Amino acid sequence: MSRPRTAPRQLAADTAVAVVVIAVGQLEVWAPSVMHPGNLAGPLWIIAVGYSALGALVAVRRIWPLGAIVAAFCITTVHVLAAGASEGLGGFLPVVILTYSVAAYSDRRRALAGLALVLVGLILHEAFDPLNRSMLNLAGAIPFDLAAVAAWLGGAYLRTRRLYVAELRDRADRAEREREERVRSATAQERARIARELHDAVAHAMSVIVVQAEAAEEVLGPDSERARVPLQRIQRLGREGLTEMRRLLGVLRQDNEPELAPQPGMASVAALVDQVRAAGLPVTMKVEGDPRPLPAGVDISAFRIVQEALTNALRHAHATHATVVVRYGDPLVLEISDNGVGGSPRAGAGHGLVGMRERVSLYGGGLELDSADGRGFRIRATLPAVQPS
Repeated sequence: MSRPRTAPRQLAADTAVAVVVIAVGQLEVWAPSVMHPGNLAGPLWIIAVGYSALGALVAVRRIWPLGAIVAAFCITTVHVLAAGASEGLGGFLPVVILTYSVAAYSDRRRALAGLALVLVGLILHEAFDPLNRSMLNLAGAIPFDLAAVAAWLGGAYLRTRRLYVAELRDRADRAEREREERVRSATAQERARIARELHDAVAHAMSVIVVQAEAAEEVLGPDSERARVPLQRIQRLGREGLTEMRRLLGVLRQDNEPELAPQPGMASVAALVDQVRAAGLPVTMKVEGDPRPLPAGVDISAFRIVQEALTNALRHAHATHATVVVRYGDPLVLEISDNGVGGSPRAGAGHGLVGMRERVSLYGGGLELDSADGRGFRIRATLPAVQPS
């Protein structure tokens, strides 16, 4: 078993305790009026050296628990056999501390070995104590011996508790790692399923649309130029969609986090408007104020709001004209209106409007929806243009 790691703060605390224990022993030997001693057997200087050695072992009780007990046993045994057994805190206090430490900081085998040495040392001490001349004197020493045994039991209990807590933490860590692994596995499986669905259904349908548009263009006559333009636009948009679909499928099938493409922002609104015009909806765009850099999340959300509003006007409102007004300031104001059949401004009217509300509420903005007698529809969104401090 490797020695337990001891923090510098713990080592300093143990050293301070050792100094106190040594001081108690020396006062007991040299200043009996201050610290009333028990029975001291042998020359005082030998007792003082023995007490000092026992006290010094307290400083290494965590680093060298069994070794400290072995050294203490040797010191006390030599003193008992050479000069007799001394009674007092100077010898008893460090033995109790070391007995506790060998149980608290050693494995079970070493802790039991330390307890055996302590018991042998106590038996020798009582056997060579000159005061133990009757059973009554011997009975009076038993509580002190039991105190050493109780210290060992206390150390064993705390060690068991410490190991139990460490085991609980280890189990919790393992459970957390297993949970994360299950989440990663489930996420990978779901992404693979979505990728298969997109490939088998959406990508296939888009491929068929492109092929059919190409076939339709082939059968057009020379006088069908007006029909040829939208067919070519369908082909181009279909190929672009397939390219984006393939990129998306590649992202979904990656095991690690993908490197995402840059997200569009307000700088891309002009290109978006041109794309909607090319799809057949005339759009007027007005920019008021000086364009400024926006917080990343606000920039993306603003673009998506404009995109969703124009998509609704193009696909669902049957509009013949739309207007986009961008007012730079604080807050950023977006107004998108059309002259279509209108719609219900109530909350939750379609996933697109719900998404707009979620985007503006995320940044503390506002969203207003207006429809006049079923003719035309206006969306007014406000977003903070300054990064919150």
